[in-house]
Amino acid sequence: MKKRMIRLLCAAGVLAAMACGAWAVTSPDGLVSLSYLNNTFLPSAVEKGTTAAYHKLQQTYDSAKATLDALAGKNTSGGSKQEESTVLAPKSWGEGDTVTLPTGSGALLLEGTVRVTHAGAVVDITAGGEVASGQTLKENHRYLVGEDTSAQLVVLSGGASMGVQGSYASAKGGTAATPFYDVSSADWYYEPVRYVYEKALFSGMDDRHFAPNGVMNRAMLMTVLYRMGGSPSGQLQSADVSFQDVADAAWYAPYVKWAAAQKITAGTSPDTFAPEQQVTRQQVAVLLYSFAGNYLGKQTDQRADLSGYSDLSQASDWAREALSWAVGTGIMGSSSGDRLTLSPQKSASRAEVAAMLRAFSEKLA
Repeated sequence: MKKRMIRLLCAAGVLAAMACGAWAVTSPDGLVSLSYLNNTFLPSAVEKGTTAAYHKLQQTYDSAKATLDALAGKNTSGGSKQEESTVLAPKSWGEGDTVTLPTGSGALLLEGTVRVTHAGAVVDITAGGEVASGQTLKENHRYLVGEDTSAQLVVLSGGASMGVQGSYASAKGGTAATPFYDVSSADWYYEPVRYVYEKALFSGMDDRHFAPNGVMNRAMLMTVLYRMGGSPSGQLQSADVSFQDVADAAWYAPYVKWAAAQKITAGTSPDTFAPEQQVTRQQVAVLLYSFAGNYLGKQTDQRADLSGYSDLSQASDWAREALSWAVGTGIMGSSSGDRLTLSPQKSASRAEVAAMLRAFSEKLA
């Protein structure tokens, strides 16, 4: 485009020069010779015209580019972070991060919880259909922003893995409460998980996943109680209790021995502990009850009437007192939203244990 414009301007300059030359040759004065016109005047005129045209065109080009960049949001002088991606390569985002997509841009959510808001059309290409404003995106689905639409994506989970294609603007949301892709601010267990993570009571299954619906075994819970007890290293080293099913080389052996020595647990029999056994809700209640009374020296006389719980008959006799205490102190609540249930024999999820530990700390601190 630039070269074509230069050629047109140069041609105009040459025509003007030729007209002047022709007038000079035919004028009565006859002061300019044909040789001078061809060898000196015309080459000089063309060179000067080309240079002037180039500078003029460059100024026009620069001005137009600056205007387009500003309209496209790529002018960084305003302080907003504008980016562009040609591929849907996954990128890590933090809780509260906001991504704004214009018409034609798209996104692919791999992991995490992301909410979209818009006042136009956002299409779920994978499922085939539009996405209503305020909904959360589905993992492994690809999305495209429709005509005359600006879509805003907000990360609700501790982190998210999401690819963006096309132009977009992004803004950081600040420090994330947790780094977990599978824990969202919209989840009921968000605050409990945040609490146990910040207090270093127990971490995720890996750096990015907490596994809230995963289960916890008895050995893992002993390590948590040890940390809740202030990590007393002296007690850990002096504990001299053994179980047939707890090898001295096992990573959890010191914590199991400590818990038994402090009379927090007596094991599943006089000489077994069952370290890999999943803890049930009633077992968590019993262990916290023992930890509060035998180790922390707290009053444990609070009781709740459990007669209204529809599944009370499923609770073991040895667990009912602890369950009544746990419900009475608010450490344990109903496992169902529409009726009173204890689910005593159900394996306690990691999210449920986190909720009980947070409530325990708040009630008995």
